[in-house]
Amino acid sequence: MRLLAFFIVLCGCNVVQAIDYSLQQNWAALPTMQDNADWTPEGLSNNQDSALVDVFFLHPTSAFTGFKGNADIDDNLVNKQTDKYAIKYQASVFNGSCKIYAPRYQQAVLNNFFTKNTERAQDAFNVAYADIKTAFEYYLKHYNNGRPIIIAGHSQGSKHAQRLLQEFFDGKPLQKQLVEAYIIGFPTKASQFQYLKVSEKADTFGGYISYSTFGQDSKIATIAPDYNTAVSVNPLSWTTDKLFVSGKEHKGALQPKNGKIIHTYFGAKNGIGIVEIQKPQEGNFVPMVMKNYHTHDYSLFYMNIRENVALRIKKYLDSIQP
Repeated sequence: MRLLAFFIVLCGCNVVQAIDYSLQQNWAALPTMQDNADWTPEGLSNNQDSALVDVFFLHPTSAFTGFKGNADIDDNLVNKQTDKYAIKYQASVFNGSCKIYAPRYQQAVLNNFFTKNTERAQDAFNVAYADIKTAFEYYLKHYNNGRPIIIAGHSQGSKHAQRLLQEFFDGKPLQKQLVEAYIIGFPTKASQFQYLKVSEKADTFGGYISYSTFGQDSKIATIAPDYNTAVSVNPLSWTTDKLFVSGKEHKGALQPKNGKIIHTYFGAKNGIGIVEIQKPQEGNFVPMVMKNYHTHDYSLFYMNIRENVALRIKKYLDSIQP
């Protein structure tokens, strides 16, 4: 049986499950099983077998229906959505340099983000994070063996990654094992951490990067105050300065329609808490409202991220060599 127990959240939410992470089916990706994190675009290699670093990846929201509470971890449709997009097209970016661990969790359904300040929504996010904490503790005890760690996520996953970093890394002994945190697609503020710092260069390590992708002249900061004081690291330069970076620095995007790497020219600069990009010349990168490229935060910069992960790992490993 998949579950250890059941408990009731006394907030009007559904019955919530306590998840047993000793069972492989409660992970979307593990180095020891075949999963979509093993996938690579043509010309790239899955190097998890020889990787010296782990990534603990937290997938974004894939439960889009329902008006409250949390998705069932056994929901096949939700899990297929997670595996088809987040694991295949996001988590896979790390398989050139890392062993990938990606837990399933009872994610807060999408509507909670539109009522995020309500008690019910906060309870839903707390339930989701409790799963992630349990999974991470299981990972530390049974899988990590003192290996260096990257924490990564997207959207809801990045929201939970912030909390995980606060609880387990920020000023804690485990911070020494942190190669980098990629907190992508959710506003991150420097004030959230006491000791962890934003990484200001492409080859620094031990800190974090964060960005959210929008088109030029987006007015998102005027209607979403969380972005006004958010950290923004430009993935074309890996700096926080507001200088425009030419599309010549773009290494390749992952075409969302067919999973191929394409070279679509666009420049980018840091705006007010966001990365502002020129419209990509090629590819099916359709923005949401307010010129919001949220669903493409990873795919637009797929090769830049992949190469940057390898660089930061090299610098980290060099630093701990005797």
